[in-house]
Amino acid sequence: MAKTNMASDATPAVPTWRRVPELADLTEIFDPGVQVCSWQREIDPGIETYLSGLQQTGEVQVLENLFPAHQPKLDGLAGGLGRVALIQDLLLLREVVSELLGCTAVGLRLARIGRAMCPGWHVDRVGIRLVCTYQGPGTQWLDDQDVERCDLHAAKTGGGAFIQAVLGEIVLLKGTLWEGNDAFGAIHRSPDLGSSASLRTLITLDPLWPG
Repeated sequence: MAKTNMASDATPAVPTWRRVPELADLTEIFDPGVQVCSWQREIDPGIETYLSGLQQTGEVQVLENLFPAHQPKLDGLAGGLGRVALIQDLLLLREVVSELLGCTAVGLRLARIGRAMCPGWHVDRVGIRLVCTYQGPGTQWLDDQDVERCDLHAAKTGGGAFIQAVLGEIVLLKGTLWEGNDAFGAIHRSPDLGSSASLRTLITLDPLWPG
């Protein structure tokens, strides 16, 4: 009987990441205890069709700043059906970041890669970052964000359960530069592509406040 009472009175662990049911619920990233907040959604299937049909077989990286009333240029990516849908989705994600953070611009990085860009568990030295995968396996993050951070390659971390984003999922990752978060930050990594010859396409968006 005593053991039963102890179990019922135990305080459950507070989750350090959340997968929210609605886009508006991404504001839960502002909870001090939350390091990762994501929202699963369906994206225009023409985006993946477009990316899969691109003639570029090598890696491509696009870097640009997105300002209000300006569309992404996506220099280096050829035209084709689905390109407009990709641009419209990037504008939506820019709006998400701008509304959440009150920033006037967003730094975009679009990468088409055939390898794990950041394969080890790590924390970004940023305030907050939005990540979305359009093609290939999604970003992974630790289910338990309260693990020891002095050595992210330790056995406990390496063997820990992880969550993986699905295609199109909006993932917000806090970094060490988020106010009051210098000892924390979302522990995440790029997925292993294995022997697959296909490319992975993802974007990151960082809030900017140009002077």
